[in-house]
Amino acid sequence: MQLSELLAQTTKLLTQISALNESDILLLQEVLREHNRLYYTEQSPIISDREYDILFQTLKNLEEKYGIWDSNSPTKRIDVLVSNQFQKGLHASQMISLDNTYDENDIIDFEGRIRNILKSDETLVYAMELKFDGLGLSLTYRNGELVKALTRGNGVEGEDVTINALQIVSIPRHISFTSKEVEIRGEVVLPISEFMRINRERMETGEKVFSNPRNAASGSLRQLDYTITASRKLAFYAYSFPYAETEEGRGELKIQTYRDYLSLLESFGFTKTPYIFSAANIRELQAEIHRLTLNRPVFDFEIDGLVIKLNNLTLWNTLGTTEHHPRYAIAYKFPATNVRTKLLSIEHSVGRTGIITPVAILEPVNVGGVTVSRATLHNYDELAKKGVMEGDQVFIVRAGEVIPEVIGPIIEVRDGTEKIITPPITCPSCGTFLVQDIGKVALYCPARATCPAQTSGALKSFAGKHGANMLTLGDKIIDIFIEQGFLTDFVSIYHLREYSSSIIALEGFKQKKVDNILESIEASRDIPLASFFVALGIPQVGRKTGKLLAKYVSEKIGERGLGDILFHLTYEELEQIHDVGPATAGSIVYYFEENREMITKLLYEVHPTFTSMQKGESEEVFLRFTGKSFCVTGSFEGISRDQIHELIELNGGEVRTSVSAKLDYLIVGNDAGSKKTKAEELGVKILDLEELYELIGE
Repeated sequence: MQLSELLAQTTKLLTQISALNESDILLLQEVLREHNRLYYTEQSPIISDREYDILFQTLKNLEEKYGIWDSNSPTKRIDVLVSNQFQKGLHASQMISLDNTYDENDIIDFEGRIRNILKSDETLVYAMELKFDGLGLSLTYRNGELVKALTRGNGVEGEDVTINALQIVSIPRHISFTSKEVEIRGEVVLPISEFMRINRERMETGEKVFSNPRNAASGSLRQLDYTITASRKLAFYAYSFPYAETEEGRGELKIQTYRDYLSLLESFGFTKTPYIFSAANIRELQAEIHRLTLNRPVFDFEIDGLVIKLNNLTLWNTLGTTEHHPRYAIAYKFPATNVRTKLLSIEHSVGRTGIITPVAILEPVNVGGVTVSRATLHNYDELAKKGVMEGDQVFIVRAGEVIPEVIGPIIEVRDGTEKIITPPITCPSCGTFLVQDIGKVALYCPARATCPAQTSGALKSFAGKHGANMLTLGDKIIDIFIEQGFLTDFVSIYHLREYSSSIIALEGFKQKKVDNILESIEASRDIPLASFFVALGIPQVGRKTGKLLAKYVSEKIGERGLGDILFHLTYEELEQIHDVGPATAGSIVYYFEENREMITKLLYEVHPTFTSMQKGESEEVFLRFTGKSFCVTGSFEGISRDQIHELIELNGGEVRTSVSAKLDYLIVGNDAGSKKTKAEELGVKILDLEELYELIGE
């Protein structure tokens, strides 16, 4: 079925959902199969989970109503082909789905179905956890060693992504259970902060952006180049250990409840779910669901609901499963936080690398407690795919409760006044004709040196906290100085003192303020080499790659100057750096070739610092933690955990999210909790912050 026809048929079914009858069953089956293919194989769904669930439940109800049994129906099986990009593998047992609901009152029906099977009035205790919106993954351990990782695929077979799974720090390579070959299942998720970073980089390089963190997680895990997977901070949360659910497994492992089950997985080195709730009865469960529906928990990853399970593992075996879902569990999905508003216009935004991004300007509307008036549409292909027009009534959603996104237009309320949105031909900032490279989705302005918008974006990035860290040279001030002609490029920042009297004459710029700006600029002349690379805004070079590049370059400093090294970097040598892939290597080489004159002038103004400038002691300090692994837990005064992570990585160490026997150091703060207890049991060395500083030599 063509995509346009699928959209038309889907819209027709959804608008007539209450009137569907037996004659619509075959169409519903066909449409759902196509949506399954887009979701599981193409990783590019075109409808929301809620719309899919409405179609699925309607088909299920119609099949039951008219007594139709079709073993090939989407309500009985997910009949999709597994991608041939990777080797395929069979799951030890089928990875089935969860039954789900959007209605709090359905939880009572869920318990009713359980009691009908058990024929008992015994008290039922429940466990409830987060429903991650990620990618299902099955891990096989043989003699305690990770030997295979398969994506969910169609539930029967999946793609073998073992080498990529090994790049995820929260997936243990070894577990302490060695008596049998076992499978552990869970969800791979991408933090929202990482999703936004990746999309920013992709926009800068003209690549197609990911529509949501789930798609980004899938794309990151299913890479042919494992270094790309390693460069993205994927996380894995285990939720299923099928052997532990058997009578034999429960006996051997001495577990009886789901709480025991999760503690067991944590003891293997898997990351503990950040939320778990126990309910002594259905009323407690309903009250907590209602509370969380009104006050959504906010995490750095997407969740789309809660998973409710019986706490007693013995009852899992008694209840068993259907062909589609377990009878002892159900997913409660949060109502979508989407609202209707009007798309007033499209702003064609110019990024610091010249990429033109369409931004929807909306009638301000409250979404999940936040007023939203703008939402990105990523690129013009995405805009065309959504089919939105200027003046449309649209639905918007805050994806993951964070990112405003236009879902699509409400076509049935159009009145003919809407206008088709066409991509611009010239740059909105400088008027230069736009360019689109072959094989790329992005339009960009090629006038990098003379385009005011690109100059503004580049200077803001250069002066930002992860770059030159000029604390008093803010974004608004940069725009004012560009408008006045004081700033034109990176080098001009260091000549601002020449305009002191002109700056003081501007409204709002008193002597003290100007002095603070100039002091901040002077302080930035001695810039860490890693920060220097980030400040330059080299496409695909973020903080992590900046550190890797700084480490590599600092080892080459000797008789040659920094400029000489940078201008003679080769694609082949950069690709040998761990975690630097071919695309990033090419981007670095091209940047220094194209910007040789500017970099030469800039190096007269700034003095990048690097610890390996003198061989011996300083090189040893820079690489002091090479080969050592760290985990950080608890809270700290005056410093965040992210800053401690950065300190460890800057000294060559590896940061992990869980404690295992392979961990070298656990850094503890206040309220260290279970990780400290586990480290003590395993004999892992425990340090406080002062001891970490002593280890570094500060």
